[in-house]
Amino acid sequence: MRQRKEEAKEILRQAVGPEAEFRDGQWDAIEWVLNPGARLLVVQKTGWGKSVVYFVATRLLRDRGPALIISPLLALMRNQIELAARFGLRAASINSTNKGEWPHLVASVLNNGLDVLLVSPERLKDPAFREELLPYLENHISLLVIDEAHCISDWGHDFRPDYRRILSTVQRLKPEAAILGTTATANNRVIADIESQLGDGLKIIRGPLMRESLKLSVFQMRDQAERLAWLAKYLPKFPGTGIVYTLTVNDANRVAAWLREQNIAAKAYHADQENETRQDLETEFRDNKVKALVATTALGMGYNKPDVGFVVHFQRPGSVISYYQQVGRAGREMKTAYCVLLEGGEDEEITSWFIDQAFPVAQVFEAVRRELAKGARTIGELLSLLNFRRRKIEQAVELMDVEGAIRPVAGGWELVNPDWIYDWERSHEITMQRYEELAQMKAYGQHEGCRMEFLAKALDDPLASACGKCDNCKPHAAISIPRDLVIAAQKFLKSDYHPISPRRMLPKELHGRKKLTDDQKLLPGAALCVYNDAGWGVLVRDGKYHSKHYSDELVIPSANVIRSFAHLPDWVTWVPSSDSMHSQMMEDFARRLASELGIECQLAVRKITANRPQKEMQNSERQLTNVWGAFETVADIPDGVCLLVDDIVDSGWTLTAIGLKLCEAGAKGVIPFALATARPRDANG
Repeated sequence: MRQRKEEAKEILRQAVGPEAEFRDGQWDAIEWVLNPGARLLVVQKTGWGKSVVYFVATRLLRDRGPALIISPLLALMRNQIELAARFGLRAASINSTNKGEWPHLVASVLNNGLDVLLVSPERLKDPAFREELLPYLENHISLLVIDEAHCISDWGHDFRPDYRRILSTVQRLKPEAAILGTTATANNRVIADIESQLGDGLKIIRGPLMRESLKLSVFQMRDQAERLAWLAKYLPKFPGTGIVYTLTVNDANRVAAWLREQNIAAKAYHADQENETRQDLETEFRDNKVKALVATTALGMGYNKPDVGFVVHFQRPGSVISYYQQVGRAGREMKTAYCVLLEGGEDEEITSWFIDQAFPVAQVFEAVRRELAKGARTIGELLSLLNFRRRKIEQAVELMDVEGAIRPVAGGWELVNPDWIYDWERSHEITMQRYEELAQMKAYGQHEGCRMEFLAKALDDPLASACGKCDNCKPHAAISIPRDLVIAAQKFLKSDYHPISPRRMLPKELHGRKKLTDDQKLLPGAALCVYNDAGWGVLVRDGKYHSKHYSDELVIPSANVIRSFAHLPDWVTWVPSSDSMHSQMMEDFARRLASELGIECQLAVRKITANRPQKEMQNSERQLTNVWGAFETVADIPDGVCLLVDDIVDSGWTLTAIGLKLCEAGAKGVIPFALATARPRDANG
């Protein structure tokens, strides 16, 4: 084995540099994985070099077959492919963004043309992958790597149901294949759960989680304007480039736009972007062409840029474990990197929403099972039959598939275990655990002792100790934010309106997937703000639920947004309501807005049925059905383009249905405008 260690060291030096040496524990992990049938879980801090273990091991095991790496994020896979090349390995990924390359990549695997294949756990459910390639891999790979292995566990903070599919692959592997799980964020509970799933013989190598290079600080600033001003003042003072994390896609876009307005090179990064866009952003970030990427967790687990000088959280994450993982992007090859948490007033609302959305309630599973038993097959059919959000139904179907209650068939799904019962008690227990983690994260912000020690203890690190660098170990000078910068941020927030994109299709199950023609579609419009958010959002909330009057302060900024449209309206009408008070509020605001715009305001639509509140409808099919026959136009529609005004827009189906009727009645176009959009809940996205 001494010879193998020297060979391994040579591989390391070819990849890293002529003076490179293994870090404590790296060779021990590699040596164990070289044993046929070995099973190993490595729990080491971010930046320790877990990828070194599996890439060196893959080189040494190459004559016994390729390695299959289960990796959770596209950004991480791209990072891993680049790193694998430095170790002299031929690596590629089969993922949702390169379908055109799949035949070539499959052929490369079958013809021994790849040393490393990376896939996401979701690929394991793809019928073509499972039938064409997975059996070959299970019989030929020398090493299975489960990266971010905490995701296997129900208790892992990034629980993903498709990680459960890995266990079936584990059970079918050839006996000689080794298994390596890696993570930086597994506490005792998660480790025990992984151990129970991977079975007897699992060796655990666990190192200290203290990160000596990180200087942790917390500032409590409930107001978004103050936090934006803080970023504008202090981000340029940080060394090198870094990451600003936000909880939502909306905030990622907004913070990046603000920083650019302050002449700071910043760009947003999130899962709503095209894959090519994210690749370009990763390249710019790697090449230090941007000061900061403002990112959701789409830039998260395992992403490696050794010179990240700072990580700032614009909002508080939902758990200490998530926070530790994200600050772990910083300071990998730097003596000091700065990690700052800016706690905000909206943090609790957003993180609680994410926790509550993690699992469907028992009624969703029962309803899905019932309709599948009756013969429903597709997600679309389930949406038309059930008043649940699309995401909830998709989650239920996904979990039922993972647990073998249903199976994929041509065109949809088939119930194969009618006796299956959802374990709602376990999901409730996990949800309660998430709330405990949220409380722990709140306690971190209020902690008066060493912050790094707090994080390490939360991860059950027995070697946790004071870092001597954080704001509690070594207090920093009081921050000072210029008032004019706060005022500039307030003005920015009040000018941050949100486009309303026209619906292009009517739902399939309701209207046969009817495509709207150009003269039926709404013209592009906008919402003034996000409901209850910084800027105008609080004023909209107060008007709707407290004063029952939309303030004059909202009129001029609304008019300014409308004047920026490519199409300008010729007249204004409003969305009526069954609630006479609400209808009067909307008419009153529409007339004041029309006066400011200098155009006519006219009643053009009335409500003819008392449908249920639209906010009770949980998916597109139900939302459109609920409003489809609820309105009619009045006689004598004015000529020209209509501005259709509502207060809160969510799905957009009310505006779409009314807009379609206005166009049929003779309007030359309909521009939707709302005072606020319901808060976007995109996280990872």
